[in-house]
Amino acid sequence: MNEPQTKQFALFGVLKCSTPVGESMSDDETGQAMDGNVPAYASALVFLGIWGLVLAGLNMFSMAHPTYHVSWGGLLTFETTNAAFGEAKDGFHFEILGDTIFIAACVGLIALGTRVVNNRNNVADWAKGLLINDTWPALNDPSLGGGQRTMAAWCLLLGLAFYLYFGILHQGWIDVGVYSVTIALMASGFALNHASRVPPGDDKID
Repeated sequence: MNEPQTKQFALFGVLKCSTPVGESMSDDETGQAMDGNVPAYASALVFLGIWGLVLAGLNMFSMAHPTYHVSWGGLLTFETTNAAFGEAKDGFHFEILGDTIFIAACVGLIALGTRVVNNRNNVADWAKGLLINDTWPALNDPSLGGGQRTMAAWCLLLGLAFYLYFGILHQGWIDVGVYSVTIALMASGFALNHASRVPPGDDKID
């Protein structure tokens, strides 16, 4: 390949791959994604940290599960130190070592994820983008991103609604059965949402 052809091919490659690897993909028309240009792992760290703090609070007030109480020390050490699940407690119960370490770990996840978010975007804009984006409008408008994005939006919504319903009404926040359904719906939603943003490939590049 001679030098002019090399330069043309390089320019063509830049135009076709303008989105850096590892960043969220978005539609060319809207330029929006569920989390902007924030890496997926940063959002996951923040979500896991917040979710862990919520579970820690519910567990301390004996509201995480109707029949047993979670020992985070036993759970994180795979019951090397003590049993992970014990009998349900009445009222408030705080395990100094286990709860403190678990809460500190959750705060650390939030801090680490927020730091990455701040390096790529404003936290307020990132949080706003979780609600105002080009995914949720596809709930009732398949023309925005095709059937895949509509299915993705419904899977995400149903997964979140299912978890909140059984958590609030039946204290199923740490129930394995609730987790299995919620994870299946949420994972399908994220996968379909990502698939709906993959650009069509070229048949052949000479």
